[in-house]
Amino acid sequence: MKERITIKFAETEDELTQVHKLNYETFVEEIPQHESNEQKILVDKQHEKNKYIIAVYRNEVFGMVAINDQRPFSLDMKIPELESYLPPFSKALEIRLLSVKSTNRGGKAFFMLAQKIVEWGYGLNYNLVLISGTTRQIKLYEKIGFKGFYKLIGSGDALYQPMYLDVIKFIEQHGDKFLPS
Repeated sequence: MKERITIKFAETEDELTQVHKLNYETFVEEIPQHESNEQKILVDKQHEKNKYIIAVYRNEVFGMVAINDQRPFSLDMKIPELESYLPPFSKALEIRLLSVKSTNRGGKAFFMLAQKIVEWGYGLNYNLVLISGTTRQIKLYEKIGFKGFYKLIGSGDALYQPMYLDVIKFIEQHGDKFLPS
Protein backbone atom coordinates (compact mmCIF):
# COMPACT_ATOMS: atom_id res chain seq x y z
CA MET A 1 0.00 0.00 0.00
CA LYS A 2 1.27 3.46 -0.92
CA GLU A 3 1.86 5.84 2.00
CA ARG A 4 0.05 9.15 1.82
CA ILE A 5 0.72 12.69 2.88
CA THR A 6 -1.36 13.63 5.89
CA ILE A 7 -2.58 17.21 6.41
CA LYS A 8 -3.65 17.82 10.00
CA PHE A 9 -3.40 20.10 12.99
CA ALA A 10 -0.21 19.63 15.02
CA GLU A 11 -1.09 17.89 18.27
CA THR A 12 1.94 16.23 19.79
CA GLU A 13 5.12 17.64 21.31
CA ASP A 14 7.13 15.89 18.60
CA GLU A 15 5.05 17.56 15.87
CA LEU A 16 5.45 20.98 17.51
CA THR A 17 9.21 20.48 17.87
CA GLN A 18 9.39 19.64 14.16
CA VAL A 19 7.35 22.80 13.41
CA HIS A 20 9.86 24.93 15.35
CA LYS A 21 12.79 23.27 13.52
CA LEU A 22 11.15 23.87 10.13
CA ASN A 23 10.55 27.50 11.12
CA TYR A 24 14.24 27.81 11.91
CA GLU A 25 15.31 26.28 8.60
CA THR A 26 13.03 28.63 6.66
CA PHE A 27 13.07 31.90 8.60
CA VAL A 28 16.66 31.87 9.87
CA GLU A 29 18.68 29.86 7.38
CA GLU A 30 16.78 30.47 4.13
CA ILE A 31 15.08 33.83 4.68
CA PRO A 32 17.34 35.76 7.07
CA GLN A 33 14.55 37.20 9.20
CA HIS A 34 15.64 36.00 12.67
CA GLU A 35 18.91 35.46 14.54
CA SER A 36 20.54 32.03 14.57
CA ASN A 37 20.83 29.95 17.74
CA GLU A 38 22.60 26.76 18.79
CA GLN A 39 19.37 24.80 19.25
CA LYS A 40 18.31 25.49 15.62
CA ILE A 41 14.76 26.03 16.81
CA LEU A 42 12.52 29.06 16.19
CA VAL A 43 9.43 29.35 18.37
CA ASP A 44 7.08 31.97 16.96
CA LYS A 45 6.41 35.02 19.12
CA GLN A 46 2.68 34.35 18.68
CA HIS A 47 3.01 30.64 19.43
CA GLU A 48 0.39 30.67 22.20
CA LYS A 49 -2.22 32.10 19.79
CA ASN A 50 -1.32 29.88 16.84
CA LYS A 51 -2.87 26.71 15.54
CA TYR A 52 -0.49 24.80 13.26
CA ILE A 53 -1.55 22.89 10.18
CA ILE A 54 1.14 20.47 9.13
CA ALA A 55 1.98 18.28 6.14
CA VAL A 56 3.36 14.93 7.34
CA TYR A 57 4.93 12.02 5.47
CA ARG A 58 6.26 9.01 7.38
CA ASN A 59 6.06 10.93 10.69
CA GLU A 60 8.16 13.80 9.29
CA VAL A 61 6.68 17.31 9.23
CA PHE A 62 7.78 18.72 5.88
CA GLY A 63 5.28 21.57 5.55
CA MET A 64 3.42 23.84 7.91
CA VAL A 65 1.48 27.03 8.35
CA ALA A 66 0.43 28.89 11.50
CA ILE A 67 -3.15 30.13 11.75
CA ASN A 68 -4.19 32.89 14.09
CA ASP A 69 -7.78 34.09 14.39
CA GLN A 70 -7.22 36.34 17.40
CA ARG A 71 -6.57 40.06 16.98
CA PRO A 72 -4.28 41.81 16.94
CA PHE A 73 -2.72 40.10 13.93
CA SER A 74 0.93 40.63 13.06
CA LEU A 75 -0.32 42.74 10.13
CA ASP A 76 -2.18 44.99 12.61
CA MET A 77 1.24 45.90 14.01
CA LYS A 78 2.69 46.72 10.57
CA ILE A 79 -0.19 48.42 8.74
CA PRO A 80 -1.96 51.40 10.30
CA GLU A 81 -5.74 51.04 10.02
CA LEU A 82 -5.50 47.58 8.48
CA GLU A 83 -9.29 47.31 8.15
CA SER A 84 -9.37 50.21 5.67
CA TYR A 85 -7.44 48.08 3.14
CA LEU A 86 -9.69 45.02 3.38
CA PRO A 87 -13.01 44.31 1.66
CA PRO A 88 -16.01 45.43 3.72
CA PHE A 89 -17.81 42.93 5.96
CA SER A 90 -14.76 40.73 6.29
CA LYS A 91 -14.21 38.18 9.03
CA ALA A 92 -10.50 37.51 8.73
CA LEU A 93 -7.92 35.10 10.02
CA GLU A 94 -4.19 35.39 9.47
CA ILE A 95 -1.78 32.75 8.29
CA ARG A 96 1.91 33.08 8.99
CA LEU A 97 5.11 31.10 8.78
CA LEU A 98 4.08 29.17 5.68
CA SER A 99 6.92 26.77 5.03
CA VAL A 100 7.57 23.68 2.94
CA LYS A 101 10.99 22.01 3.04
CA SER A 102 12.95 22.92 -0.06
CA THR A 103 13.17 19.24 -1.08
CA ASN A 104 9.35 19.03 -1.14
CA ARG A 105 8.52 22.22 -3.03
CA GLY A 106 6.84 22.08 -6.38
CA GLY A 107 4.42 19.36 -5.29
CA LYS A 108 0.93 19.45 -3.87
CA ALA A 109 1.83 20.31 -0.26
CA PHE A 110 1.09 24.04 -0.49
CA PHE A 111 -2.30 23.44 -2.11
CA MET A 112 -3.13 20.74 0.44
CA LEU A 113 -2.28 23.14 3.27
CA ALA A 114 -4.40 25.83 1.57
CA GLN A 115 -7.31 23.41 1.33
CA LYS A 116 -7.16 22.67 5.05
CA ILE A 117 -6.99 26.41 5.86
CA VAL A 118 -10.05 27.07 3.69
CA GLU A 119 -11.98 24.11 5.14
CA TRP A 120 -11.25 25.18 8.71
CA GLY A 121 -11.88 28.89 8.09
CA TYR A 122 -15.03 28.33 6.05
CA GLY A 123 -16.41 26.05 8.75
CA LEU A 124 -16.02 28.90 11.27
CA ASN A 125 -17.48 31.53 8.92
CA TYR A 126 -14.20 33.26 8.08
CA ASN A 127 -14.32 34.77 4.62
CA LEU A 128 -10.84 36.29 4.34
CA VAL A 129 -7.35 34.88 4.85
CA LEU A 130 -4.51 37.38 5.41
CA ILE A 131 -0.84 36.67 4.75
CA SER A 132 2.47 38.48 4.55
CA GLY A 133 3.64 36.71 1.41
CA THR A 134 7.36 36.49 0.77
CA THR A 135 8.18 38.35 -2.42
CA ARG A 136 10.00 35.19 -3.53
CA GLN A 137 6.66 33.39 -3.93
CA ILE A 138 4.25 36.14 -5.08
CA LYS A 139 3.35 34.28 -8.30
CA LEU A 140 2.43 31.16 -6.32
CA TYR A 141 0.19 33.13 -3.96
CA GLU A 142 -1.47 34.95 -6.84
CA LYS A 143 -2.02 31.66 -8.68
CA ILE A 144 -4.27 30.39 -5.92
CA GLY A 145 -6.08 33.72 -5.57
CA PHE A 146 -4.26 35.97 -3.09
CA LYS A 147 -4.48 39.69 -3.88
CA GLY A 148 -1.84 42.16 -2.81
CA PHE A 149 -2.69 45.28 -0.87
CA TYR A 150 -0.60 47.96 0.80
CA LYS A 151 3.13 48.39 0.18
CA LEU A 152 5.91 45.90 0.85
CA ILE A 153 6.82 45.39 4.51
CA GLY A 154 10.02 44.05 6.06
CA SER A 155 13.55 44.84 4.97
CA GLY A 156 16.57 43.48 3.12
CA ASP A 157 16.17 39.87 2.03
CA ALA A 158 13.00 39.53 4.11
CA LEU A 159 10.45 41.58 2.15
CA TYR A 160 6.79 40.65 2.28
CA GLN A 161 3.67 41.67 0.38
CA PRO A 162 0.52 41.93 2.50
CA MET A 163 -2.15 39.88 0.72
CA TYR A 164 -5.62 38.51 1.26
CA LEU A 165 -7.56 35.56 -0.08
CA ASP A 166 -11.34 35.64 -0.49
CA VAL A 167 -12.40 32.22 0.83
CA ILE A 168 -15.56 31.96 -1.30
CA LYS A 169 -13.71 32.95 -4.49
CA PHE A 170 -11.02 30.40 -3.66
CA ILE A 171 -13.62 27.64 -3.33
CA GLU A 172 -15.29 28.72 -6.58
CA GLN A 173 -11.94 28.88 -8.42
CA HIS A 174 -10.74 25.47 -7.31
CA GLY A 175 -14.03 23.60 -7.52
CA ASP A 176 -15.36 20.69 -5.53
CA LYS A 177 -11.97 19.46 -4.34
CA PHE A 178 -11.77 22.50 -2.04
CA LEU A 179 -15.25 22.31 -0.56
CA PRO A 180 -15.27 21.47 3.13
CA SER A 181 -15.84 17.78 3.77
